Amino acid sequence: MRAYDPGLPRIVWVLQLGVFVNFFGNGLVAPFLVLYLHFGRGLPIGVAAAAIATGGITAVTAGFVAGWAADRIGPKRVLVFGMTSNAIAYALYITVREPWQAFAVASLVGLGTGCYGPSSQSLLSALVPADRRHRVFAQNRLTSLIGLGTGGLVGGFIAAGGRPSDYEFLLTLDVITFVSFALVVTALRASPRGMGKAMTGRYIDALRDPALLRLGLVNVALVAAAIAPMLVLVPAYLKTHAQVPESAIGAIYALNTLTVLVAQLPMARLVEGRRRMPLLAAGAGLWVVSWSLLFTAGAAFTGTAAIAIAALAIVLYGLGESLYALIVTPTVASLAPDALRGRYLAVLGLTWQGGFMIGPAIGGQLVPLDAFALPAFGIAGVAFAGLMTLRLEGTLPLEHRGTPRAKKLAA
Repeated sequence: MRAYDPGLPRIVWVLQLGVFVNFFGNGLVAPFLVLYLHFGRGLPIGVAAAAIATGGITAVTAGFVAGWAADRIGPKRVLVFGMTSNAIAYALYITVREPWQAFAVASLVGLGTGCYGPSSQSLLSALVPADRRHRVFAQNRLTSLIGLGTGGLVGGFIAAGGRPSDYEFLLTLDVITFVSFALVVTALRASPRGMGKAMTGRYIDALRDPALLRLGLVNVALVAAAIAPMLVLVPAYLKTHAQVPESAIGAIYALNTLTVLVAQLPMARLVEGRRRMPLLAAGAGLWVVSWSLLFTAGAAFTGTAAIAIAALAIVLYGLGESLYALIVTPTVASLAPDALRGRYLAVLGLTWQGGFMIGPAIGGQLVPLDAFALPAFGIAGVAFAGLMTLRLEGTLPLEHRGTPRAKKLAA
């Protein structure tokens, strides 16, 4: 069981408890928000979806401001502001009756969502020494995943009746989780690594770092060609080309979650002392194999055989996903000077958002064409990113090329 102990200080566990509560609230509401606006408030589904998407636009802008603010006034304050903003926004969702109100509230949600990424990642980086950052990000990912999953299960039970009051109860619970997380963050004691101290720096200083820009390009390709289509488009691909039913698709994606839960923390120890970019390229290689298996399932099989092949593909994707989580964000956090860490992480967040816009926009047009089109897009994009990753290693400073071995924490 030692492999599942990340060896992190108590303050990190307290913060991760708050993260779990926050993502539990996200899981309660996120799957049912369009349903609430449509069935509970009478908005057309297209309008409801468009309103929620508005939050993505404000989140990009808010993320850049949050990165600057995290460096200037400290990530704690920015994170508390973001969670307070989300608490207010989801409380206002209860009052929505007209389309314009849904758009306005969703924009406010984007403000809080944009604040979360740079501030929470900067805070986690400040709470641990550099040699344990990969472990704290692995733990954070697991905590978020468990929170989302359990929240979705509870939310499905509560929303089963489909009454407006059921959705309003979910929103009320979500508000409570945002407030709870804000209180947990407020109660954290300041880190000796300078958390909360004002620092100077400019975005142009971050954008002049060629390693950050090249890693950002790699990240856009990985998210657009693998992470986004695997999440958004593969279910439709499997149903269209392999006649895999929804129940089986749900079970296949449960395997992905299980793979990450089992593999993430042991992999955090496995990567220590090893070069980062070859490991990221290995993760990309797993994704190429995963796309190849999905093509095989869609082009040559149906029924049980297709389900089995797709399940294997998703397990391999989960292993590659675990490597990705241990390399990309920890590398950016390592590259960043203390005074620019929020900005560096905000730039990384922008590349994530860019990948999620590009991948579904292109891949969505490919799903109906034939069984080859979407996997070919995924394979080409991931292979390009893998090759770029290997070329990127030479541009990294020597001290950032490998994941450090975690030292024993002082008592």
